[in-house]
Amino acid sequence: MQYHDHITEVYKRIAPYIKKTPILNSSYFSHKTGSNLFFKCENIQYTNAFKVRGSFNKITNMPDKNKIIITASAGNHGLAVSFAAKKFGMKAIVVVPEFVPQFRINMIRELGAEVIVHGITMDELNAKVAEYTKDPNYIYVHGFDDDDIIAGQATIAYELLQEIPDIDVIVVPVGGGGLISGIAQYAKSFNPNIIVYGTETIGADAMSKSLEAGRIVALPKITSIAISLGASKVAERTFEIVKNNVSKVVTVTDEEAIRELKDILEKDKIYVEPASSCALSAVISGKIPHIQDKKVAVILSGGNFSLEQLKAFL
Repeated sequence: MQYHDHITEVYKRIAPYIKKTPILNSSYFSHKTGSNLFFKCENIQYTNAFKVRGSFNKITNMPDKNKIIITASAGNHGLAVSFAAKKFGMKAIVVVPEFVPQFRINMIRELGAEVIVHGITMDELNAKVAEYTKDPNYIYVHGFDDDDIIAGQATIAYELLQEIPDIDVIVVPVGGGGLISGIAQYAKSFNPNIIVYGTETIGADAMSKSLEAGRIVALPKITSIAISLGASKVAERTFEIVKNNVSKVVTVTDEEAIRELKDILEKDKIYVEPASSCALSAVISGKIPHIQDKKVAVILSGGNFSLEQLKAFL
C-alpha cells in the first residue's frame, strides 16, 4: 500500500476524534515573502497542538484498552495522550522534565492524568518510564519514535493537500521529528515534487546537528524557549525519514521565533507558541530558498504559550 493510501485510512479512523483545522491564506506574509503563503492552524487543534492526531491513532490501534498509558513529554505530547486516554476511559501517567512550566502541568492534570516531574534529559525521563513498564499493565506511548504516532501526524498533510493539492513548499517545526516525518512521507507520496523544510530553534536543534554530523547527536540539555521542540535526541526512525525526505532542516534563534510570534499575532491575529513561529521565522529570514511566487504552507504546530511567558518578551 502506498503511504498516501495508508494515511487516507488512518484519517478515516481518527477523524471523529480530531478537528479538521483551517488553512488560512495570509495576505500580509505573502506580500512580505513574495510567495503565496498559507498557515495550517494546528494551534487550534484539541489541546492546542497537533499531537492529538498521533495519540488517537495510537490508542485506536491498541487491542487492549485496559492498559495504563505512560509517556514522557515536555508538554504537548503529554497533553495529547491525556486527552486521548480520557476519551477512551484509560488511565494516563505523564513524566515531565523539571523545566516544564507549571501551567502545562496543570493542564495535563486537568485532563485527569497523573504527572511525575523527574529529571531534565529525555534519557532521565525514559529511565523513570522504564520503572513502570516492567509491569505489563503499562504501555509506553512514545512522542515520536512510533509509526502509529508518525502516521497520525501525517494526517495534517492529508488535510492540507486535499484542500490545496498544488502546494509547492511545506515548512514544518521539528522537535523529535515525528511531525515532519509524517508530513514529509505523505507529501512525497502525494507528489514527489513538493519540497519539505524543517525548522528548529537553536538550543533545541537535535535534528539539524544530527544531520550535519551524519549520526544521532544528543544535546546535553534544552536551552531554547521553544520547549515543545525539546527532544534532546531524535530517534533513528525519524532521523532516517528526515534524511531521505526533507530538503533541509534550518535553525533560527529564540529572538527570531519570538519576533514572528508577535508579528503573526499583530498582523493575522493568530496566537502560537515559539515552536510554531520558528517555522515562519525561517521563511521571513530567507532561510527557505526559492519561494518567490510559490505556494508555501507553514505548519503552525501549537499554541501552548502563556501570556505570562509572552509578557517577558514585550
